[in-house]
Amino acid sequence: MKKNVFIIIFILLALIVTGSIILKKIKSPAQTAMVRIGQPAPTFELMDMSGKKWTLEELKGKIVILNFWASWCKECKDEKKAIQAYLNKNGNDKELVFLTVLYKDNPTAVAEFIKASGFTFPVLIDNGVVSANYGIKGVPETFLIDKKGILRHKIIGPVDWNNPHIVPHLKQVLS
Repeated sequence: MKKNVFIIIFILLALIVTGSIILKKIKSPAQTAMVRIGQPAPTFELMDMSGKKWTLEELKGKIVILNFWASWCKECKDEKKAIQAYLNKNGNDKELVFLTVLYKDNPTAVAEFIKASGFTFPVLIDNGVVSANYGIKGVPETFLIDKKGILRHKIIGPVDWNNPHIVPHLKQVLS
């Protein structure tokens, strides 16, 4: 009798474990399927550090460089300095907008870093939903979105925005 109870409990546990693994595998592709090159970029509505609301829909007609980063990431910090250097040299571009999104970071702690660094580009605060929709696994990751809102390219790792050929090339490709 005890042997039969043990076997039944073992079978139930095995079914529960197997079921949870199957459910996890079913859910995972749906999340990564939201971000596909050549398809509309996942929409978002995020607030920046100053309280301004940003939506992807409002940016149609512009090239959007969407960059996920964190202040605890050295490469991210260097990349932000390069973005700011590009903006300082070229001014605001009516055709292109840099949006940076905090990933798994504390906005309060980041505010001081942004102020001290003199960053003027928008730093958006994500509660984890947008980064999940874009399938972020680590930082930095950058998404290039064309004027129609179509995701055209994903870059994993830092970009040297100081390179004088990068942005003109992106504009040509994404226009």
